[in-house]
Amino acid sequence: MRKTKNLIGKVALVTGATGQLGRVFSRGLANNGATVWVSDINLEKCKEIVDQLEEETGRKHYSSCMDVTSEESVVKTMGEIQNNSGQLDILINNAGTAVFSDYLSRSKEEFMSVVEVNLYGSFLCIQKASVLMEKENNSGSIINIGSIYGMVSGDPGIYTDCNRNTSEVYAATKAGVIQMTKYFAIHLASKNIRVNCISPGGVFNEQGEGFVNNYSNKVPLKRMANKEEIVGGVMFLADCELSSYVNGQNIAVDGGWVAW
Repeated sequence: MRKTKNLIGKVALVTGATGQLGRVFSRGLANNGATVWVSDINLEKCKEIVDQLEEETGRKHYSSCMDVTSEESVVKTMGEIQNNSGQLDILINNAGTAVFSDYLSRSKEEFMSVVEVNLYGSFLCIQKASVLMEKENNSGSIINIGSIYGMVSGDPGIYTDCNRNTSEVYAATKAGVIQMTKYFAIHLASKNIRVNCISPGGVFNEQGEGFVNNYSNKVPLKRMANKEEIVGGVMFLADCELSSYVNGQNIAVDGGWVAW
């Protein structure tokens, strides 16, 4: 990925940063010059990522234990960012969760746990981050992480040897994230804060051969994504010069899955 100098001096917060995509988002931002706040509920894993980023970039980065479903926790992290970095330019709303049981046995607790993280957590981070962005620099870029399953239904026929079947509540919450993107793009535009969404397709993560083949056959490019391929879209939206007039958009990075 070609590097940009436009993120030098910018401060970015990545939620759910210890996950598969959160790690590469953090690395992409750091390697393009941003100071990165690595946040998740596991502080030790956050610190490990920060150590790696500092070794690679030779610059200071930060870790924060943040539960996106807790207003107190989110406010605490925003305070840490303000006190230590003095500004927040970029929010990557990446924290998410899913359930994999059959919908016929879905409990209310399972259902609402996904809603709480994926929808309420995204809302809460936008709510608190936008206040900090407006107060300190009167601008910002918020990038939500949706999913192609927020745009189209998952195909149950591809999950032959994979126990991580997609669920109705995951799809519903990701559709909600996409719609929330549009809402806040309008309501935060007057504060010079852009809000956009990246919706990844399937990312290769050592899934079973049957699933990988079935999934790949449904993609025009005939393969799953590598995790690094999702980063480019995030860097584009984070760069206030390259994407200065892009607002309220959902970009599917999916090899063409939703274009059929």
